[in-house]
Amino acid sequence: MVAALGIVRLVSAVLMIGGIALLALTIWFWRTSRPEPTALAPLEIMSERAYRKSKGVDRQFLLHQVRPSKIAEQEVEKASRRRQKQTDEAEAN
Repeated sequence: MVAALGIVRLVSAVLMIGGIALLALTIWFWRTSRPEPTALAPLEIMSERAYRKSKGVDRQFLLHQVRPSKIAEQEVEKASRRRQKQTDEAEAN
């Protein structure tokens, strides 16, 4: 009985040390990892189904939405106007 109790304590201690080690590893990983650069945002959009199914102006619109700059904001507005113009032309025909 005493031997079984010793084994249980040993296994419990090993599991607790392992849990603490995993917690320390997680904290270290989160502190040392760098955030994803915003320049990679268009690549993420390109991998989505909506991008693959869209054409020309819609693709530009999707890409410019995720670009973080003043120029990108202006491009989003231009693409939005072009998209609206195409929609209006399609409805007129």
